[in-house]
Parts: sequence; structure tokens; C-alpha cells
Amino acid sequence: MANESDIRRARKGAEDNLAVLETLSGATESSVDSDLKLLLAGISRRRSDQTLRLLDWVNRHEVAGPVLDAPANSDRVSRSESPQVAGDAVARPATAAEGVPVLARRDVTPELIQFTVPRPQDFNFIAGQSVKVGIGGIRRSFSLVSAPHEPVLEFFVELVPGGQMSEQLRRMRVGERVALGPPKGGLRLDPGFPNHLMVSTVTGINPFISILRDYLHQGRTGHRFHLLQGASYQNEFGYREELERLAAAHPEVITYVPTVSRPDEPANQGWSGETGRVDTQVVEYLRRAGLDSGSTLAYACGHSGMLDAVGRQLVPLGFQLSTENYD
Repeated sequence: MANESDIRRARKGAEDNLAVLETLSGATESSVDSDLKLLLAGISRRRSDQTLRLLDWVNRHEVAGPVLDAPANSDRVSRSESPQVAGDAVARPATAAEGVPVLARRDVTPELIQFTVPRPQDFNFIAGQSVKVGIGGIRRSFSLVSAPHEPVLEFFVELVPGGQMSEQLRRMRVGERVALGPPKGGLRLDPGFPNHLMVSTVTGINPFISILRDYLHQGRTGHRFHLLQGASYQNEFGYREELERLAAAHPEVITYVPTVSRPDEPANQGWSGETGRVDTQVVEYLRRAGLDSGSTLAYACGHSGMLDAVGRQLVPLGFQLSTENYD
């Protein structure tokens, strides 16, 4: 049976891991080399998994009451602001109603962030769904990047200048607690179609990554995924490395085509991929890939302008189109 010393050692290990995660987050953000970014992201994911396993163990073995050197009357929620007890903040809660701490945060650009939180034990979802996230009294729905088998919930969010939720997220720090609603809606894989055309702008890629991770994890076969993602600038493709790696590893399953709409901007110097708005690529891609309406289900996720443009092209051609609007 575990004693108090074992519990303290396990909790200290989790706290140390959290400190390493914060350091890794900063290193990933400041790295220029894409291979190094990918390596650091993988290390961060493994560290997050280790932290959750440690804290699951602590939750199973510790008795109720104060932990470490915290005063007996401390508020466990408000203490998440203190670096001393940041490890306590990452204990995986039994229910989403308890709120969850931020495990890691990365600023992809000044207007795009990725962050992860532990998945509550009662939080079960279907790949492609969204969840309402609350912080500072403000709540907004975001699509999940993570797949149902993963121990963390992962988000990729665009920050809107002047937006109430965006301002809360700009200030959000590792260890800070956020509220979670139940999973809902979203875009879900329809296995009745062998081909799936997935069109997105920037963060609209989220549900498609969730679906792909889940599909590959389950070892399923018989479907092919065509992902077209548009952005103004090449640094806005938050999961480009992962998607290119998956496409290279599973060429019979995944094709990924990123395109930038402002190729002549200095920020896109060196870009050698597709150019133009993603909605202008759709019909030509269908022709090249030999996709028809009878065997292909189309999905579009992102801003309403792109959704409308894709719909005007695909619906008259007989394609079924599932959409999620991020406006």
C-alpha cells in the first residue's frame, strides 16, 4: 500500500514534469527549425501523458485533505495561480464539472494558440465534436483536435482582436483552470462514403485532425481522406508537420494540400506549395483526384465566406456537404 512519502514523491514528480512542459512550450515557440519544433512537440506530448499517469496514481492513493505544504484552509481552485502548487492543478478530475487546468500552451503566431488540458474521466466524445470552454466567466465553443483515445484535450484557436474570449485566452497561463461543457455537434465521419474531401481554413482543420487520428488509431481501412487547407500565411498551418508526416506514412489513406492566399507577402518567402484561396482549389482538385459525388462526402470547416464559396461549387455538382461555421 502506498504511504504518504510515496504520494509526495509522485506529486513532486508531476510538478517537476509541469515545469518541464512550460519550458518545452517556450522552446517550441521560439524554435525556427521545423524538425526541432516537431521533436519538441512530441516530447511535450509524452511528458503530458506521464504527468497524467502520475496524477491518476495520486488520485487513487491519496486520502482527502491538504497536500504538500499548502495551508489547510487553502482553496484548491484559486491556488492554481501559485507556481508552488501548479502540480496539484493538473490532477485529472473525475468530472468535467470540476474544471481542468491548462497543461501546455504554445503561441503559433500572435493570433493563433494551441493549448491542452487533461481529459476528465467522464468526458467521452466522438472524433470531430466540439466543446464549450469557459475562462474568466466567458464561454465559447471550440472544435477538439484530439482523438477520443488521447488522455488530453487539445485545442487550436484563432484570437480575434477585441474579442472577450480572445482576450481571456491571450492572458491564459499554464496551470490556470478552465471550465468544460459537454461535447456536442461538430463534423463526424460518415463511413458510408469511401472518399472524404475535407476543406478548411486555418483552425478549421481541427475536427479533421481529430477524425484522422481516431481513424488511424483504430486501424480502420477502406477510406481515403483528401485535406485541403487554406491560410493567408505559411506560419498559420499549426499542424502542417503532423499532417505531412501522416500523409507520407499513409499515402494510400491521406492526401494533404496546404495553400497560401498571399504568396507574394514577405512572410511567405520560400513557400513552394499551392497558392490561392482554398475554395478556388476545390473543383480542380476533384478533377485531378477523380472524385465524384456518388463516392465522396465533402466537409468544410472555417469562416462563412469559405463555406459559402465551397457550397456554391459543390452542391450544383451533386455533392453532399457537411459544414461547421467558425464565425
